[in-house]
Amino acid sequence: MTELNFILKGLALGTHTTPWDLKVLLFKGATNVRRNIAMQAIDSGEFGELVEDRLSFVGKLYNVLNVYLTMGKSKRTVISYLEQVWSFYNWINDNDMPATEAKILNVFKKWSEYLFRKVNFTKDLAKMTAYKRASTIARLITKALDLPDCKAGHRLMLTTRLKRPNYVQKVLTTKADKQNLADTYEFGHTLTAICNFLNINIVRGRLPIKIVINEQRILTVAGNLIDPDLDLKNIRNSSNNQAVVIARQPLAEGVSLLDINKRSGILNLRIESELLLFIGQTGMNLSQAAALERNNYRWQSDGENYEVFRVYKGRREGEAIFRCYKAYRYHLQKYLSWLDETELSSNDGRLFPLISRGMVKAKNSRLYLSTTKNLFKKHDIAFINPSKLRNTRINWLLRHTNDLELTAEQMGNTADVLIKNYLRPNHQRASIEILEFHNLTDTGHASPGPGVCVDSHQPKAIAKFPESAPKPDCISPDGCLFCEKHRDIMSSEYCWKLVSHLKIKSIETGLYKPSEDQFVHPSNIVIDRIILKLKAISESSEIRKIWVEDAQDNIRSGKYHPLWDGYIKLLEKIV
Repeated sequence: MTELNFILKGLALGTHTTPWDLKVLLFKGATNVRRNIAMQAIDSGEFGELVEDRLSFVGKLYNVLNVYLTMGKSKRTVISYLEQVWSFYNWINDNDMPATEAKILNVFKKWSEYLFRKVNFTKDLAKMTAYKRASTIARLITKALDLPDCKAGHRLMLTTRLKRPNYVQKVLTTKADKQNLADTYEFGHTLTAICNFLNINIVRGRLPIKIVINEQRILTVAGNLIDPDLDLKNIRNSSNNQAVVIARQPLAEGVSLLDINKRSGILNLRIESELLLFIGQTGMNLSQAAALERNNYRWQSDGENYEVFRVYKGRREGEAIFRCYKAYRYHLQKYLSWLDETELSSNDGRLFPLISRGMVKAKNSRLYLSTTKNLFKKHDIAFINPSKLRNTRINWLLRHTNDLELTAEQMGNTADVLIKNYLRPNHQRASIEILEFHNLTDTGHASPGPGVCVDSHQPKAIAKFPESAPKPDCISPDGCLFCEKHRDIMSSEYCWKLVSHLKIKSIETGLYKPSEDQFVHPSNIVIDRIILKLKAISESSEIRKIWVEDAQDNIRSGKYHPLWDGYIKLLEKIV
C-alpha cells in the first residue's frame, strides 16, 4: 500500500525542492514535520502503517489538484492550496480526527470552529486569513466529493460561523499621504546609495562594509561575519584572532566571487536593490522583472521616457520589454557593467541573477528579497514591498498627468483594473477636482461688496433674513453680505477686505444718533454678519486664523484695503 503514487508531477522543482506527495496525508503525524524528513520517515516505517480510511478522500483530493494543474491554473496557487491542506491535516493529526470521506465535512466544520475561536477569543488570527484558509479547504472538499451546485464551497462556508469581513478602506489623511511619499523617497534614496556604493572593489574588499546613507545613518553589511562589530582587542586566543582577521580580509586576487559563497549575501543585496529600483522605474510586476533575461538592448526615446527593446541576433528590430525614465538609462548600464565585472552574467543569463548558495530554484518560484528586508529591518528603515512600490508609482503618475487612460497604458493595465486594484484617494487631487467642479457650476462674478457673486444681477436674500438688514440689490456692498449668491474667498486679502469693511461700519455706527424709537441701525447687523464670517474663517484652520489676525493688525496700524481706504479716511475726517 505504501507504494501508492500520489506525487503531483506538474509542479516545477529546484535542486533542493521536495516533490509534493499526498501520500504524507495518509500517515498520522506525517504532516507535522518537514516534507523531505516526512518521506524518509515514512520509508523507514517511523509513522507506522498508513490509515486506510483516509485513502479514498486523499485519492479524490489528488485528482482535483491534478485537474487544476492540467487546466493551467497557476502553479503558485496550487502550491498555496497544498500548504493549506497540510495545515488542515496538522490540526486533524493533533486532535485525532477521523479524516475519512464520510466524516470529512463534519471535521471541516469543527476545524472552522477552531479558526473562529482563534479569531474571536485568543485573537491570534486575522478574520480575513481565517476566512481564506477555510474557504480554500471548503472549495477543495466540495470538488473532491463532487457535491452538486457550482457554488457548493460557498454553501459549505455558510454552515460555519466564519464570515467574510467587510472591507472598510481606512481614511487616508493628508499626513498619511505625505508620510507614504516620504517613506518612498527615503526607500529609493537608500537603494540608490547601496547600488552606487557596492562596486566590484567594495564587494571584494574588507569586511564589514559600511554604507553611508546620510549624516545620521550608516548601514553595516556583514557579509558572512557572525559579529561585524567585534573588537579584535578583546580576543585573547591567538588562533581565534587570526581566524577573525582572515575572515575580514579582502578576497585575494584571482579568487572568483562565484567560487565561494562568502560574498553571495553582498552580491544579492545589490541585485535585490537593483531589482526594486527597476520595478520603481518601470512599474513591472516582481515575477515578471525577476524572470527577465539579460539581452542586448536598443533604447528609443519617447519624449520624457525611453522605450527599451530586446535586440535579436542579426536583426535591428526587437520586442519592447519595458519603458523607463531617461535618467535611469545610465544607472542600468552601470549595473550591466557590474554584472560583467563580477562574472555573474557569464554564469547566469537572468537580468537579476540572485544567488541561492548552490541551489537551483524552481522556475517561477516565489521571491522573498530577504537580504534587503533583513538589512532594512535591522537599521529601522521602512521597507516598501514591490506591490506597494508599483501602487505608489501608479498613483503618482495619475496625480501628475491627471489622465487615467494614459496612466493605464504606461502601466500595462486597463483603466478598470487601475481603478479597482490600484487607485487610492488623494487629498490634493480631490481638492483640485472639487475646485474645477465649482468653477464650472458656480462661476464667480465681481460683486459690489467683498467676495464674489455666482449669479450677477439676480439677488436673493438669505434664509432667515434679519429684520432691518440691508437688502441685496447688486448695488449696495452691505446687501451682498446677505445674498444667497455671495461667496467668500479663502485668502488673506479677502480677510483684509472684511476687516476694512468692518472698520467703515464701526465708524458709521459711531456717527449715528438714535431716535426715540431706538431701532437697530443696519450697520450693526452688518457688523454682526462680518464678525460671524471672520470667526468662521479663523476657526476653520490655523493658517486662516493667521490671515484674520494679520488683517486686524493692519487695521489697527492704519493700513486699510484699497477698496475701502478712501472711504475710511473721509469718515475719519468727519469724526
